Formats: sequence, structure tokens, C-alpha cells
Amino acid sequence: MEIRYSQLCFLPVFLFINGVSLQESVEGFIGGSAVLPCSSEESTLTVQDIELVLWRRNYDQNVYEIINGQVSVEGQDPVYRNRVESFPEEYLRGNFSIKLNNLQNTDAGEYWCYIFMKEQVFRIVELSIKERPERQLPSEGTKPRPEMTVLIISALFIGIISSLANCVTGVSQHPKPG
Repeated sequence: MEIRYSQLCFLPVFLFINGVSLQESVEGFIGGSAVLPCSSEESTLTVQDIELVLWRRNYDQNVYEIINGQVSVEGQDPVYRNRVESFPEEYLRGNFSIKLNNLQNTDAGEYWCYIFMKEQVFRIVELSIKERPERQLPSEGTKPRPEMTVLIISALFIGIISSLANCVTGVSQHPKPG
């Protein structure tokens, strides 16, 4: 199957008319990873069924391609080089999701997934990027250390046990006057 660039220009219009279209939202954090979902309705495929899967951003930015069941990074935009991976073991189940690593603010936006098989599938995934929340650590001295807590509880427990033992046996620790 040979697809020319001129054919890709009309791709969104063609897929809106002839294919399945869904939109999803995904959230990621700067420096983290995000999985952008894209799958076919076909649950069992053969390698011959997988003609072409395109992941694009802004219509012309090549994020990732799967051609005849094989990953192709030949025309991949340098911005995505070594940052995108897919799950080849999932292709025959119709799953062509990708994982975008080392997320940056500039990665936020719409990603378009086109699947060309017996059915044409078109998906839009909206990726939003957030700052990673800072972990709140308790300030020193505000809470007892765990070992100190265990020591205090142990001392109280021993005190309670020895008080109960004295009550039951009637034995006093003080000597009787003689």
C-alpha cells in the first residue's frame, strides 16, 4: 500500500465521513509519561490486516508510524525521537496506543491517531500537562519519630500490665511495717 503526502492532506475529511471517530483526554506531568490510547474495534487481527497506523500532531507533525505491523521512525519529527514507544504485543488485539515519555509543556495538545485496515478509525487524544505536585513532608519535630512512639506505648503497656498484676495478686511493692 502506497500513500502519498497529497492523500494525507484530505485524511481528516475522509475519516470523518467514512470512519469511526472518538476523542479522549489524558493528563500527564512534566518529566513523566502518558499513554495515548488508540484502538480498533477489531479485536483479532493478523499482521496482514495492519496496513498503516499514523500518530500525528497538528496534521503534519509525525509522532509515530506503524507500517504493515512494523514501527517506522524514518520520518519521525525530531521532537519525538527516542521519546515514543508502542506495545507491539498488543497490535494483533487492535491496540495501537503509544507512550510518550519525558513530557514537556510543549507536548500539550491534540494528537491524532489514524488506523487504516478493513475499517478506518480516527481518534483524537487531548493531552494536558501539569506541574508535578510537590510532596508535602512534615517539618522536623512536629511529629514523634516512629521508634519514640513505640517506646512510649511500650512503657505505658508495661505500666498498665504491672498495675493489673498488683491488683489481682494483692501484692504491694511497699513493705509492711513490722
